[in-house]
Amino acid sequence: MANGLPWVRMDTDTHDHPKVVEFIDEHGQRGLAAIAVWKFAIEYSGRHATDGLIKKAVLARIHGNPTIARLLVDGGFFETFEGGWRVKGYDEHQPTRETVETMAAARSERARAAANARWGNG
Repeated sequence: MANGLPWVRMDTDTHDHPKVVEFIDEHGQRGLAAIAVWKFAIEYSGRHATDGLIKKAVLARIHGNPTIARLLVDGGFFETFEGGWRVKGYDEHQPTRETVETMAAARSERARAAANARWGNG
């Protein structure tokens, strides 16, 4: 696993959310492609624990381009930041890097305690 998690939280009704529906209705196939890039950005960020930050160099890896990114900014799905974009509201719906690291440390400590209980301290 990279630095993050092998999963992210995704609503099962994204396809039917009024903001998404209106966006796709307004922009057609470009809008649909942009929504895919937005979802890929969330997945990438979760996998690599970037807290929603997508650097310019990463955009092509998630099947995006600057035109799509601008469309996502205009639609309220991305925010610009120096060197790239940020998934708007990422930290409201996904665990942050700090949370992921805390979870990993807790898992490690539980495993260590279980091993000590089973095999002893030596």
